[in-house]
Amino acid sequence: MNTSKKRLFFGMEIEAPWPVHWPKGRMLKEANLHVTLAFLGSVFFEDVKSILPVFPAPSFSFGPCGSFDACLFLPLKESRAAAWHIDWPEPSILAFQKRLVHWLGENKFSVSSKSWLPHVTLCRRPFEANEWKDHFRPLPCCAGTIHLYEHVASLTYRSLWSWPLLPPFKEIEHAADLAFHVYGEDVHQLYLHAFWALCFKHPLLLGYFQKPKEIESVEQIVIHLNQAISHADQELGCPFKAVSFHGEVEPFAKKFMQWEMIVDV
Repeated sequence: MNTSKKRLFFGMEIEAPWPVHWPKGRMLKEANLHVTLAFLGSVFFEDVKSILPVFPAPSFSFGPCGSFDACLFLPLKESRAAAWHIDWPEPSILAFQKRLVHWLGENKFSVSSKSWLPHVTLCRRPFEANEWKDHFRPLPCCAGTIHLYEHVASLTYRSLWSWPLLPPFKEIEHAADLAFHVYGEDVHQLYLHAFWALCFKHPLLLGYFQKPKEIESVEQIVIHLNQAISHADQELGCPFKAVSFHGEVEPFAKKFMQWEMIVDV
């Protein structure tokens, strides 16, 4: 048995419509991009493994949707990394991160209780901060599987344990130009996931996101989506004509909803 300590942390995969070109810097590979939930430091893996059977399950079943809203340089006093901050429109992931830190503390692991700064580290120095500032544009993102990661080497991480989450949406082949299967626990979540699916194709649509107070049907989802598309098209131009009122809602994984969203382009 390997009894040496490992540098471990809990984190989540992050997916986004990443830029094709980046400013200069020592870039992390896309497969290594993540948001850290709790950093354990150098600890014995067996100690962490022993408590994983009682891992605090998240309240959400689907990977949370968020957006990159600012470029950061961390740590603040002597920056060694360029990162993008994540804003989460739903509070469930914030509550989960707090519960995770509390659970680790209860199990005698030393984890910082400072206010969480959700971000994705993209590159390490040397880099030009002004280039990264100028390059930044808001982008949608989605968190995926929760991992217990090992920091193997500079810019390289390995998953030692995972808690899978369902995808909020998936692009599908369709006779129309663009279509998605959108998943959710209720119509409110269907709306959020549908909006993010469109934003993954046209990130400028993010600026037109509004969370409606009440949504009771797929028809209302379509109306709100099309209002955002119309406003974006009037002000900036948009590749979408409209979301179709066609498309069935079906059961998914027994307790969830699946909507086939068809987009006219």
